Amino acid sequence: MQELGRHKPIISVRSPVLQRYPFEGRAPERADPGPAVQLIARDVFVSETAIKLDQMLVEIKSLGREIQIIKSDIAELRDDAAQNFRFSQMVDREHKTRTAKLDELSRRFDYLKTRFDTIDGNSKGDYHAFRSFEDISRRLTELGSIERDFRGVAGKLKLSVALFSASVLVWFLVLVSG
Repeated sequence: MQELGRHKPIISVRSPVLQRYPFEGRAPERADPGPAVQLIARDVFVSETAIKLDQMLVEIKSLGREIQIIKSDIAELRDDAAQNFRFSQMVDREHKTRTAKLDELSRRFDYLKTRFDTIDGNSKGDYHAFRSFEDISRRLTELGSIERDFRGVAGKLKLSVALFSASVLVWFLVLVSG
């Protein structure tokens, strides 16, 4: 085998572009430098414009890639914002629901307090004495005994009125008959 670095293999190329160069079948990597020729101002302008256009094309492609990345970031941010908005709406609904329940409970307690105040007029809102069910039961028993006493008084009052009416009727009959 031959060493690779010592001899160059001869390449036979049948391309019409490469056959113009009589360089023993090697590709036209570089043309032999010829005499330096001064470029015309128009050629300089064209070459500088071509270079600038190539640079702008590279920058535009780079900006296009960055825009695509930014678009995907914006889409992710929109999704996160929508999710956060839905979550905040859910939290607000729960807060409103709990507030409504607390308001309803407060109204019910105020209603019960006013009813209890009408039943037990001397407490005037001082419910610290009723800290257990035994205290409440004792107070309800006292109120029940007062209610029974009032029923007894009402019954006696009806009996007294009936007796008084009977005595007035008897006196009236005595006066009329006699």
